[in-house]
Amino acid sequence: MKNKIKSYAFKLLSKRDYFSSELKQKLLSKGFNEKDVEEVISNLKEEGYINDEQLEKRLKERYLQKGKSPAYIRKKLFSKKGKGDLNITFEEELEAALYTLRFKYKKSKDYKEIVKFLSYRGFSYSVIEEAIRRYLEEEEW
Repeated sequence: MKNKIKSYAFKLLSKRDYFSSELKQKLLSKGFNEKDVEEVISNLKEEGYINDEQLEKRLKERYLQKGKSPAYIRKKLFSKKGKGDLNITFEEELEAALYTLRFKYKKSKDYKEIVKFLSYRGFSYSVIEEAIRRYLEEEEW
């Protein structure tokens, strides 16, 4: 039975990476025994096929590069693995905010409008202030 579970797990992992909790839910929904599923997942972790920390780091970097806010990233990670703990530095959040302004903001250069734009996307106010300052300096040139 464990070979069948492992085979199905490999089939799922061949399409995309999963957090261990996501993979467990998929396998349980397929009707496999919970004890066997946990053993298989533990085995996959030991063999290096599942690594929650590395996957979390890759997703965090990908979302930051796309200009997503820490609030958005926390929500996404919580929905995938059940934990919303996340460590994002001020500089990482600032770069995401600047990316968002450069490539997604098309309105006027009004300070209040930009604050509203970034705050609706979940950025912290200290990051918003710095991002606006840098963004408006870039636009002057």
